[in-house]
Amino acid sequence: MTLAWQGWEAPVSRERNEFDLLVHSGRVIDPASGRDAITDVAVTDGKIAAVGSHIERSKAAQVIDATGLIVAPGLVDLHVHAYHGVNAYGMDVDPLCQATGVTTAVDAGSSGPVNFEGFRDFVVRHTRTRLYGFVAVAQHGVTRDPGDLVHPDLADAEGAARVVRENPEIAVGIKIRLASDKVATDGEDALALGLQAAALCGRPLMVHIGETPLRLEKIVRALRPGDIITHCFTPLAPSVTRRSGELRDGMLEAQERGVIFDVAHAGGHFGFDVVKNALAGGLVPNSISTDIHGRTDALARGFLITDVMIKFMALGLGISEVIRLTTSAPAAIISQEDKIGSVTVGRSADLAVLAIEHGRFTFTDTVGKNLESDARLSARWTIRAGEVHDARLNAPNAC
Repeated sequence: MTLAWQGWEAPVSRERNEFDLLVHSGRVIDPASGRDAITDVAVTDGKIAAVGSHIERSKAAQVIDATGLIVAPGLVDLHVHAYHGVNAYGMDVDPLCQATGVTTAVDAGSSGPVNFEGFRDFVVRHTRTRLYGFVAVAQHGVTRDPGDLVHPDLADAEGAARVVRENPEIAVGIKIRLASDKVATDGEDALALGLQAAALCGRPLMVHIGETPLRLEKIVRALRPGDIITHCFTPLAPSVTRRSGELRDGMLEAQERGVIFDVAHAGGHFGFDVVKNALAGGLVPNSISTDIHGRTDALARGFLITDVMIKFMALGLGISEVIRLTTSAPAAIISQEDKIGSVTVGRSADLAVLAIEHGRFTFTDTVGKNLESDARLSARWTIRAGEVHDARLNAPNAC
């Protein structure tokens, strides 16, 4: 006999069951395949074994009753800082990821040519969340004080490119920050170094904007298809919109030719007015990410990935679209769409079981403006390679 508790049925003997786990009767939303239906997902040996209706509960050793819930591919957060214990921005991302449905996270340049090996060996290989990373042009990764490339002799474009080439299973591109306190002069040399490194390794360049001395129009003109503007809706000048609310010249053209606009909310890079004006002008983000890091409280500041997703829903995007922007879209941006971002038989069983709660809720941007919403989004379970994490037990206020 099984014991049901909050939608979970305790395991029984694996020997007489076809599946290890069954996620039963949830609304499976998988934008990569176009699936949006009430159905079941079965898991065996850490992989998705079957997707279909009316899979018998008795066939599974463990059962999650997902009735009334959304079952999505494991969420992919394109911008985090995970090099804890070494980088000033680093944090152990497992608790927050397991609390919010994130099964894959991408570190945004916390390591550089000098210390990537430590990130790979002591963080990536010991973190349950699947981790990839952008490699900073700055030798030691992004730094707080002094800024990454304030001293140009700390740059190593060739070394960063070499690290990416030698670690294709983890390293997915190059990172630079063009904030005024992170670069020498106007940042044009830093941008050139980033583009050089990206060209040498054949991978994308991620560019941090916000309080950027170089004109944004000039930055996007220099970027290639697949390169990434991160913090794309920052209210810190120059943002993608002018003071009048109109989009800056070249933003839509850049996106049309393949430049990626990534949200990376963080504690200072998300303004509702910027987002509203950008959306009205036709600039929809290519990916929704958080920039969770160890220097700020993502829960208190309202930028857990489920918070950022619901903010976009309150601004007019549908649930399927925000799931696409946190699953198959970022997976494709880092060229991992054949491994992650879809509920597909044979792939790693990475799933996010999500709940939409209806009511009256208030969300805040990074300049203190509020937005009312009739719903909020949270994770119930995060399933990574078949391993089930109760998101409520891993929630920040429960840790």
